[in-house]
Amino acid sequence: MTTGVAERKRSTARRFVVPVARVLTIVLVGALAVWKLDLDEVHDAFHITSWAFLTIAILANFASVGFKGLAWKGVVDALPGMRSRTRYRELLSPLFVGFLFNTVLAARVGEIVKVLLLRRRLERRGERPPTTTLLGTVVAENLVSTITWVGLVIAIGLFLPLPSYAWVASISLGLGCLVVVMVALLSGPGRQLPPWLNTGPLWARATRAVTRLWGAVRESHLGLRDPRQMSLVVGASLATWLAQWTGIYFTLMAFGLERVGWGGAGLLLVTITLAQAFPVLPGNLLVFQAAAVVPLTASYGVSAAEAIAFSVVLQATEAVVGVAVGFMFLVAEGVGFGQLRRQAEEEDRRTTSRGTAPVDTLAGQ
Repeated sequence: MTTGVAERKRSTARRFVVPVARVLTIVLVGALAVWKLDLDEVHDAFHITSWAFLTIAILANFASVGFKGLAWKGVVDALPGMRSRTRYRELLSPLFVGFLFNTVLAARVGEIVKVLLLRRRLERRGERPPTTTLLGTVVAENLVSTITWVGLVIAIGLFLPLPSYAWVASISLGLGCLVVVMVALLSGPGRQLPPWLNTGPLWARATRAVTRLWGAVRESHLGLRDPRQMSLVVGASLATWLAQWTGIYFTLMAFGLERVGWGGAGLLLVTITLAQAFPVLPGNLLVFQAAAVVPLTASYGVSAAEAIAFSVVLQATEAVVGVAVGFMFLVAEGVGFGQLRRQAEEEDRRTTSRGTAPVDTLAGQ
């Protein structure tokens, strides 16, 4: 009883302390920007030279999300327990609603939200994959997508100059994801974790926490052993990144920053993607701006005011897809934002608290 009360107190404290800390961070950084920057210069920098290019950038970002849905569909369809292939429209609404949650919240609640919505749709036609298995498809799609992104970055670097830190960060992240994917593909069908991750007393607690998710990720990769299915996921992932790269380039063009070019757009694709991998503030505010401003000012001589204005508009072109389109799909789902958030947080707690349970006992959750 005492433990439960203490846990509730800690949960309440986190609920208030974390948002307050985030708001204070935004206020402090904003105050520093006001102090250091010439606001009139920043205001003048918000000058769009071509609204047509900006429209193309928004459409490219919309296409990027659509291609990501195709990649996720490829992973879901490859699940061993699926009796029939999903329809693309069944994933479209969960995908955009999840994007909405990831855009306006700091944590990756959107990943759980889209899984909950997809599970509800699949249950309507008699499919009952475990929630953890569907979470595994999200992880698997993200892993394959990251490896594809690294391949694209390498291809960009072969033809367009990229700084050394972009190479190191991209290849390091890609190698880590490649290891996970290869271990998952090579694991036996009845194995939850590779033997070298399941031995020794130091791994006892870690194994209990990781087993459930690892089993789901491994199961999600089983169908990807089919070269055709893997090619579908990789191809859709590549199209996702190409669309994002295009969106960044045309946003640069809309600001008259043609001199940055495709190479600079490729560098921004690297820095912004790395920044978005670690969501700290809602909508990744400030972190996104830093990821765009630093390379533009340091590598391409863009003024700080222009870089800040560009970063704000670039984030807006990406956010409008998640917020506007995601909100419309949320209304169509007939569920409130707060209600869906509570369901996702409850599912997250349930998943964590049952970390010792084997994956195959969680069907129907």
